[in-house]
Amino acid sequence: MTTPSFTIPQSDPPLSPRQSLPTMYDLPSDNPLEPGLPDEFHLLQPQLLLLTFQPPNWEPELVFSAADLNLYYDVRHPQWYKRPDWFGVVGVP
Repeated sequence: MTTPSFTIPQSDPPLSPRQSLPTMYDLPSDNPLEPGLPDEFHLLQPQLLLLTFQPPNWEPELVFSAADLNLYYDVRHPQWYKRPDWFGVVGVP
């Protein structure tokens, strides 16, 4: 077993997710005009993940996964969104 080469600072009590998790502003841009690496697996990756994302502790009808779906983070800026290639959520009726 290897030891991680970095540590994540902990606090007691833990910080709120609003303080400790990244926001959409911290993530890279989704602008298709910005340069990036060619994505030859763009269509295959979501298909594979959609077929394999089956958390064992969740009923299948409470698991939602999608590909290339706009996610809106900020109600004050309804035109700002991120569009991940794929994502999954559990606990969705």
